[in-house]
Amino acid sequence: MMLANMKVDTRQSEGTLVVYVGGYLNSSLGEEVEKVVDAQVESGTRRLLLNFGQTRMVNSIGISFIIGVVEKLMEERGRMAFCEVNGINRELFQLTGLAKHVQSFDTEEEALVFLSSGAADRPFSGS
Repeated sequence: MMLANMKVDTRQSEGTLVVYVGGYLNSSLGEEVEKVVDAQVESGTRRLLLNFGQTRMVNSIGISFIIGVVEKLMEERGRMAFCEVNGINRELFQLTGLAKHVQSFDTEEEALVFLSSGAADRPFSGS
């Protein structure tokens, strides 16, 4: 069943919240991601990594939830990155402009190094 493959898992890594988005990022999964991130940001989290390694596809509603998360982190002067984004989703992030605002990395390890370094002081580089 498709719903069984749609999940959000999280872990903390040296002050960074890592969110694993599994399945098809649509309205249901997007709401769950937003709920998890909002709760953590309200608790003081300011560094976020969205890991898309298990995400098959992101639809337009999923994109709107990601944009909401980006805006929330920007308002809180947080730091954010994406990792393990597959080809079709990477292209979608470029077409929608997300790639201009959030840096994407091939591996989780690279993204975590970025977020914990001084280079992440300005993760939202778009105009």
